[in-house]
Amino acid sequence: MLAGLDYTLQDMVSDYESGDRASFARAIATAQATYPSGTIVQVSVADAQGMVIYSNLDNPAHAVKGVSIADREHFKAHLQPGSAPLFVGRPLLGRVSGKWSVQLSRALYRDGQFDGVLVLSLSPQYLSRQLQSIADSQRDVILVLREDGAYLARSQQQDDVMGREVPQQRLALFAPGIAQGTYEAQAMPDGTHRLYAWSRVQGFPLLVSTGLDSEAVYGPLNAAIRQSLWRNGIGTALIFLGALLTAWLAWQRRREEAQRRQSEQRFMRLAREVPGGLFQCAVDAQGQPRMRFTNPGFYSMHCLDASPQVQAQGLSGLAAKVHQADLAALHRSITQAIHTRGDWAHRYRVVAPDGMVRWLHGHARPQLEKDGSVLWHGYILDVTRDEALQEALRRGEEQLRLTIGAVRDGLWQWDCVNDRVQWDARCHEMLGLADQALGVFTLAGFVELLHPQDRQRVQSLLEKHLEQGEPFRVEMRLRQADGNWRWVESRGEVTQHGIDGKPLRMMGMHSDIQERVEQTRLVGALLERGSALVLVASPARDAVYANARAAACFGIAAGPVQPGLPMRQLHGNDDSFVGFGGLYGQLKAQGTVRVEWALRVAGGGLRWFDMQGTLLDPQDPEGNVIWTLFDIDARHQAEAGLAQMRQRMDAIIERFPSGLLVTDGAGQCIVAANRMLVSMLQLPLAPEQLVGEPVQSLVPHLPMPVARVLQCDASVQLPGSGRTVHALSNGRHIEIERLPLSQQGQLLGQCWVFHDVTDYKQRESQLETLASTDALTGASNRRAFLGRMELELEHLRMGLGRPCALVMLDIDHFKRVNDSYGHAVGDEVLKHLVLAVSRQLRADDLQGRLGGEEFAVLLSGVDAQTALRRAEDLRLAVERLSVPVQGLAPIRFTVSLGVCTMEQGDASVAQCLERADAAMYYSKRNGRNQVTCWTPRIPEVAQEAH
Repeated sequence: MLAGLDYTLQDMVSDYESGDRASFARAIATAQATYPSGTIVQVSVADAQGMVIYSNLDNPAHAVKGVSIADREHFKAHLQPGSAPLFVGRPLLGRVSGKWSVQLSRALYRDGQFDGVLVLSLSPQYLSRQLQSIADSQRDVILVLREDGAYLARSQQQDDVMGREVPQQRLALFAPGIAQGTYEAQAMPDGTHRLYAWSRVQGFPLLVSTGLDSEAVYGPLNAAIRQSLWRNGIGTALIFLGALLTAWLAWQRRREEAQRRQSEQRFMRLAREVPGGLFQCAVDAQGQPRMRFTNPGFYSMHCLDASPQVQAQGLSGLAAKVHQADLAALHRSITQAIHTRGDWAHRYRVVAPDGMVRWLHGHARPQLEKDGSVLWHGYILDVTRDEALQEALRRGEEQLRLTIGAVRDGLWQWDCVNDRVQWDARCHEMLGLADQALGVFTLAGFVELLHPQDRQRVQSLLEKHLEQGEPFRVEMRLRQADGNWRWVESRGEVTQHGIDGKPLRMMGMHSDIQERVEQTRLVGALLERGSALVLVASPARDAVYANARAAACFGIAAGPVQPGLPMRQLHGNDDSFVGFGGLYGQLKAQGTVRVEWALRVAGGGLRWFDMQGTLLDPQDPEGNVIWTLFDIDARHQAEAGLAQMRQRMDAIIERFPSGLLVTDGAGQCIVAANRMLVSMLQLPLAPEQLVGEPVQSLVPHLPMPVARVLQCDASVQLPGSGRTVHALSNGRHIEIERLPLSQQGQLLGQCWVFHDVTDYKQRESQLETLASTDALTGASNRRAFLGRMELELEHLRMGLGRPCALVMLDIDHFKRVNDSYGHAVGDEVLKHLVLAVSRQLRADDLQGRLGGEEFAVLLSGVDAQTALRRAEDLRLAVERLSVPVQGLAPIRFTVSLGVCTMEQGDASVAQCLERADAAMYYSKRNGRNQVTCWTPRIPEVAQEAH
């Protein structure tokens, strides 16, 4: 029972923490309905300061405002770090309920912080009645205690122990680490001397103690002993009666043995009354288990009888009843418990002979014996009902949530006697009002919300329902918060009548039908005011209805056509009529058909129509058909002219001296391509095979630079034309020119023109090399290096480039080299520096001389950490250099380096240079021969240095 209450309490905590107050209220109602009336005295919630903020008893008789439980132990216990999730408190007199109750409490948390306590108050009288139903005799007693000795329930004289504890000398018997035991004591309430056996409740900080009246157990024995002594005395005096007395004593001994067995049977009956099964299982030193003791309930739990044959089978017989899906997990849990000698707890299913499945929960605790074996004491509980209740609760809640979410109706009720109308949140939401914005209002107030044209009709229907019992179902318009009107369908029924038959209460629902009304009006408007021609044809293929546009087009009467007009008259000839009839087979099979067809219009000419036929009743393939027609005659004529124009364009594209690729307006689909394109890019497909294919399907066959351009411009539509040149891996250069195809500001497509500019680029490259190289060192000069930086930064801004970094390096004390050895030796130092640095660079990296002894390196495709590591490699490479000088010792020198990553949001190249220069200067100021990565604080340090 406590496990079920704890599970219920956890469910309430989950609902309350989620903020779903409706689910929280349902959980309380379900718990009260599940247990006998009066079991749950109260469910309350206190905030983090201990103030009661909720009670299911909250009413004028039990007000919770200003009530605090901050001094109660079931609140303070959850303030302690590492406290148990469930706390069982002492019986207290409730400040709200005014009744004695046992407090079961769990902490509430919000965003991981303590947010209060949820308390379930359990009636001690209910616990006492449960214990009374188990006790075997009126003089026997069963106690439920806390581990500190406080009484929670007593099968007898419950009121005498409320708020009291067992004596301290008895509390010493319940020391931690002792699971169970026995003792004798004289009970406080009634003074009866009893024999007690106690045990801890698994999973809860509670003790259960059962006391048997010692007089009932030892009385016959003590009386027999007194009689024996008396008779022995008499026997001494009357020796001749010795034989008779011996016989009588033997008989008395048998009687005493019978009384002992009777006492054992009483204990066994008590064990049988314990819900579930009890067992002792011995595990020897070799790990082999053997059942030592089981009560009958143990085998009945496993759908077996307690016959000797079944008991002889041991665990193998029990395993045969375990559900196959649970057998492996059960075996693993037992094996693990035996191996670790820890507590065993497992939930599994057994299958009854009739196929029914029962859920069992087993628990056992080990005890090491003197011979090295392990004795397990445990119990088995039937939790089938708990599982079924929880599963039914989960399914019921899910079904209720789905139903409410699907229906989306509002609930209303009317107290007919007091004339009080109340709407729920959904009713208010339909009219754009906040929840309970109208509060409680009268029927007259409801009528004021009605559209003036609907008031009399709604009131008339309501009166007929109240007086004659006619159904109340009406479509009406209600005024919204913004002053507009909303169509709502209201349904209601009197749910309570007085003794005199007069209505006392009426309840109903509001459904939002605004969309349905608008759709109905829209359909009517489409039929009569839309641009489509609508004809309805009978199964005999006679036109029986025509809207105004169809009537004007075909020269027939609008509306219902009586008698029906044969559709044959609308076809140009009999072949057209017969051919059109073949579509009816597809129409009957699929419910709809679409076709372009020429029909005869008023005046005798033929016009092309886009016709879509749909069964008026999808369930009746032989019923009427509604035909929707759109005049596409002009389009047919335009398509014919367009086909001729397309042939001319294909001829021009095929003979164009450069490669051509034309895509649609979205840049996703290929519209045209020529053979020059296929040849230039060495594509595996013919031009006609490319037409209609996605641009993405072409990308795997393109050189990488060309593919990047097409992918970028396909995903980012750039305005205007553009021209770019790309180097291919085979040494050729392709110039790609993008020409937007537009008309009146609307983009129709993209035209890509591919020119082979290899010869031109070779000549241009030679000139650029001469113009961009430092004559002394061979590194890129300042103009070329800054140009490359501008290009990289532009690519970053467009999202085309990879991350890169700038490294500034300056020779430490280079002036001393020039002053000591001369400028010729200084030039040699610069050459050796460039050579050493270039050996550390990759193909995409660039080294440049910015002036004097100041150099820069642009590292492509690196982040800040990689750039810092690469810069450190450069520093070490220079540090290891040795520049030979004729007649003198070799020159060794170092460099100071500053690193700055280039990012998409950088304002300019100058800003990047300033950051790298500031970082380099920071390296010089802090000892030289080191690398510094720029951070926002570096410029401040540099300014302080200046």
